[in-house]
Amino acid sequence: MSCRKTIFPFTAIVGQEQMKKALILNAINPNLGGVLIRGQKGTAKSTAARALANLLPEIEVVKDCPFNCNPYQINEMCNE
Repeated sequence: MSCRKTIFPFTAIVGQEQMKKALILNAINPNLGGVLIRGQKGTAKSTAARALANLLPEIEVVKDCPFNCNPYQINEMCNE
């Protein structure tokens, strides 16, 4: 039995305009510092995060780095 979650398209999320705007802005400019999504059960928090992750391109990261450091930006790597 598979336990994979269905990934709905980001455009299928109805309402939650502030959350969607914050996620899109953070995808455009990660230097904004991230987005904390909170709300009651059933308000599309996980659905929105999965849908956005599905839209974004794959990135190369340092193997086994808990912070997914960029292997090409040595000066910004963590000490892990």
